[in-house]
Amino acid sequence: MITLNILTDMCTWWPLWWILPFLLGLLLGWAIWAKWAKRAQELEDRVAQLTIDAKQKDSDLSACLKEKSHFKEALSISESRIRKLQEGDDADGARDIVTIDESLAFGGTENGGEDESSDDAHNDAGDSDDSNTASNFASNIASAAVHTSSAGPSLPDAGSAKWAKLQSNNFQIIEGIGPKMESVLHENNVNSWGALAGNSTAQLNDILGRYGDKYRIIDPSDWPAQAALARDANWNGLIAHQKADGSDSKAEKVFVKLGILKAWKQDDLKAVEGIGPKIEGLLHAAGITTWAGLADASVERIASILEAAGKRYQLADPSTWPRQAAMAAAGDWDALDAYQDELNGGRTS
Repeated sequence: MITLNILTDMCTWWPLWWILPFLLGLLLGWAIWAKWAKRAQELEDRVAQLTIDAKQKDSDLSACLKEKSHFKEALSISESRIRKLQEGDDADGARDIVTIDESLAFGGTENGGEDESSDDAHNDAGDSDDSNTASNFASNIASAAVHTSSAGPSLPDAGSAKWAKLQSNNFQIIEGIGPKMESVLHENNVNSWGALAGNSTAQLNDILGRYGDKYRIIDPSDWPAQAALARDANWNGLIAHQKADGSDSKAEKVFVKLGILKAWKQDDLKAVEGIGPKIEGLLHAAGITTWAGLADASVERIASILEAAGKRYQLADPSTWPRQAAMAAAGDWDALDAYQDELNGGRTS
């Protein structure tokens, strides 16, 4: 009787036996779905974060590339500066000759003497796009002391090897001629100062007229006279000629760029052979900041300053420094140049 009741009950409630597994399966499926939905959301969040990180990395990379470009440019400038310093002969292995884009702010680029100058902008319309370079030699050097004498700049003797840096086809020393105009002249077989000096104004006007209206307005009448002075190596005459109307001398600027003519800031102790930037810093720290101050300092005092700075500086010989400084303070550049020619790294032979 009990068995029959159980069977009757099971037959009565048989739908429950089918619903229960369905509910259990539904619950299990929901649990699995919830787990993977959570995992999928985590992955989506991760992808979104990685996308943000990637964009940040791209931004960082762009900044790094820009920084790299700046560093490469700075490195190039530094290497060029190092080469200049290595050509020097002071105790620090350098003579800090002030030329372009430094404390004298001459402007332009250093390209082996090719003056990318726009001094010609007022009279060389063909070169008008070179207008971002130095325009006034005297005002730019301001407190600088240029090697000069009463007769003009103290330039090297005609036989000096320094003149090898100045090629006879370099028309950048001619007032009124810029890089483009120089190219025009070379294209027309005017390739030297002598050739330029041999051309008449009419011949030069004919050359210019071949290149359009902007060249026709240029006045080349003074070029042959300047070129003749250059051909004859009459450098002081050329500089005086260019300064005759109150202008600055373009040739003088080129000579400074090439290292033929030296220029120093007022009281720049590196004008003294044997003194480089580091030793200058030591002297400044000790209160010796001018040529006159160095001239008045005893050799013993200078030696004690170097000795206190360490063994490296004890190798320097300051015995000639006060004498050189006295010449610089007096503006006696001819005497200083002659004296320095006798020295070897600031030392007497």
